[in-house]
Amino acid sequence: MRTFRVLAAFVAALLVSGALSTGATAGSLPKRIIDEVPPATKQVSYNAFKLKGTVMEPQVDGTLLPYANQKVKILKKKCGSCKWKTVKRIKTNDAGVFKTRIYAPEKGRWKWRSKVDHSNGYGNTKGRVWTLYFR
Repeated sequence: MRTFRVLAAFVAALLVSGALSTGATAGSLPKRIIDEVPPATKQVSYNAFKLKGTVMEPQVDGTLLPYANQKVKILKKKCGSCKWKTVKRIKTNDAGVFKTRIYAPEKGRWKWRSKVDHSNGYGNTKGRVWTLYFR
């Protein structure tokens, strides 16, 4: 009977320590690096701009590996208090580069951002916010 209680206490301690360790690291996952070219310098038509960026994964030894052939979300919102909405899902190439067109509205402003969801030990990573509008 005593052996059963000791074993049960040991299993409970393992479960509690495992739950605590995963909860503490969930918010502290490393981020990927998103480097983007400002779309305002790359106007391709009347209201379209080219967004080009590179996604890299930092490694423990200090090197950077490309985030190759993976999904990147392009998010848009119409106002400062509005929620971000996914408008495109694009893939990176072998070098971790993604390209897409984003648009400016005829009236008002739209804010754009790229995002890579968490996976493979990395946390959610968000790119810079770009505001496009006509003057």
